Amino acid sequence: MTLKSFLKPLLLALTLLPLCACSSLFKPDRMTIEYDEEVKLHDGEMIWVHITRHYFLTGGALGDSATLSSNYLPSDVEISWDTGFEGVGRKSVYFKRQILTIDKFNNEWYVYGATERNTTGSYNQSFICNDIGTLYFNGSTCLVKISTSGEFLRADKDEIYKLKNLNILFSESVEETKKLDKQRITWQKKLDMQYGKSKEDQTINLKLFSEQGK
Repeated sequence: MTLKSFLKPLLLALTLLPLCACSSLFKPDRMTIEYDEEVKLHDGEMIWVHITRHYFLTGGALGDSATLSSNYLPSDVEISWDTGFEGVGRKSVYFKRQILTIDKFNNEWYVYGATERNTTGSYNQSFICNDIGTLYFNGSTCLVKISTSGEFLRADKDEIYKLKNLNILFSESVEETKKLDKQRITWQKKLDMQYGKSKEDQTINLKLFSEQGK
């Protein structure tokens, strides 16, 4: 078989591949989206936090038309902020799924989010809540607190009910979240972003727990 006769069917097959499949070959395996957002604490204080969302590329193998499409799926999400504690400065922690709320009580910071029980590890100075916090609801959520000395502490089981409302943006689709990249999003902007959404999708100020709490 000549080289020309070998290449002809190969080139024909490539031209028949869906455009999205070909373009996915050139997508990076990982993608990050990061931005600053303003957060309202339970006492009305406003702070700025930095959010970094990590995504990984998923898709099927060439030749399988049912799995040729590719897309980015959410992975870990990090939060970092200035604790305001002397000699401590910024702290960072990450969760496997979502960050739901951050708040401060009695001069201790609390960060609560959704995770996966068996995940461990760190990004530089960012530790996963699983390793330093307290797991709840069969390991699907996690709460960590930070002392004035900057130490990560495991919260007591009932401390979760100090937290009342969600105040961190819930991750939308990748395409929607891309619009936030490198932006500074005020608290009012976050409220405005909920306008026109269904009640189920209005997460800012949504109550975390029922009045009974437990």
